[in-house]
Amino acid sequence: MTKRFFTMLLILAPLGCGSDSESANPTTDGGEAKKSAASPLASITLAEDPGEALAISAARDAEAGQDIVVVGRIDKIVTGYASFTLTDIALDYCGQVESEDGCKTPWDYCCIPSEEKAAATLMVMVDAADGVGAIEAEEVPGLRLLDAVVVKGKLSKDEFGNVIVHAAGWFKRERPNLREGLHWPG
Repeated sequence: MTKRFFTMLLILAPLGCGSDSESANPTTDGGEAKKSAASPLASITLAEDPGEALAISAARDAEAGQDIVVVGRIDKIVTGYASFTLTDIALDYCGQVESEDGCKTPWDYCCIPSEEKAAATLMVMVDAADGVGAIEAEEVPGLRLLDAVVVKGKLSKDEFGNVIVHAAGWFKRERPNLREGLHWPG
């Protein structure tokens, strides 16, 4: 998997409003994923909150190569890889605030204009051993869509303007509840 694939993912991500593609891997068990000693990601989940973290907008302005701690909500999980998009915590997901939008898929930020969402999103990935793309994984342990997550890692930017955090670890701060009548995908 190359960085070019992630570039296309970031470009196309805002276009998939309400489709089943967002629900491809919210978690593999419908709730808390279990750590497995055999999993290459068993040690990626941090036991403690790393503390103060940058908003996505500030992280996007940081210099490439910098060690960074960033906070956001999981917007999409890349099926088959230890990779997901993180959206700025300041951006309300659909249905977060009382509204009449009637969105049936609040985890996809469908009610937010795509330009605004793109400016508030970045990619998180755990690098594969060869350093090319994200590590292959059946799940992203313990995480699902809309979880508020703090990620520690190294920031990179590509020639297309995509911002990627190469994760060394993450901590789940919050798991929101959905409004009555909605259920998590999967």
